[in-house]
Amino acid sequence: MDSQRQHFVILSLPRTGSTYLVDYLDAVPGVKCLSEVFNPDVVLLRHHQPSDATLANKDLRDNDPLGFLQRLEQDVGTCDIFGVKLFPSHGLKLLHYFCSSAQWKKIFLWRDNLLEQYVSFLLASARYGLASWERVDDDARLTVPTGTLVDDLHAMEKSYIEIEDALVLAKPADVFTLEYDEMGRPNVMERLLRFIGVEAAAAQSLAAAQSGAGAFDRGPRAADRIANYGDVRAVLQQTRFARLVT
Repeated sequence: MDSQRQHFVILSLPRTGSTYLVDYLDAVPGVKCLSEVFNPDVVLLRHHQPSDATLANKDLRDNDPLGFLQRLEQDVGTCDIFGVKLFPSHGLKLLHYFCSSAQWKKIFLWRDNLLEQYVSFLLASARYGLASWERVDDDARLTVPTGTLVDDLHAMEKSYIEIEDALVLAKPADVFTLEYDEMGRPNVMERLLRFIGVEAAAAQSLAAAQSGAGAFDRGPRAADRIANYGDVRAVLQQTRFARLVT
């Protein structure tokens, strides 16, 4: 690891706007932000084409994850700030490593509305699957499987809890929490940029500029996505998730 650089990791789950955040941060001068380096199925870098072909080999990566990460950082070349994205499903040992390491700033990106996150995941997996997880068209709708809905929401909660449990290992000053609906707000993004090491004046200017063109668009609400919204509401009304359908 290059001790001259600032390092950060985005800790999140799918369909939280994490790809937007990767793109946003990678567009900042002096920052290199890669995607799901430790995705179980494939090495996803998004904004970097490695000069070393072995850096696309997930078997070599899995044999020595931290050594692979160090080689990848070297391959990226010149930058002041280097970051990656990690989901709990990429490995709890890696999650605990990043959270306990004082060398890595932690950005915890979460989505308060689990129902909207769940619907977004279902739409993306049905429409694109493993080929692409880009944003789904705003007019796309689906029928939610109500029989597994509550269990699926609990599973998402469990993954968030895994992140939160790991973050106990981190110093509070090394953690920045960011909720889905906060992304794109100039004051929030300015604080985030300063957190990862961007100078204050540059952070303010960049946050203001990027709040215009390419600003974060949260997309349709769950009620506009779900074809059987009445059934979903009935299932969730007597649970802790009732607030998501009121």
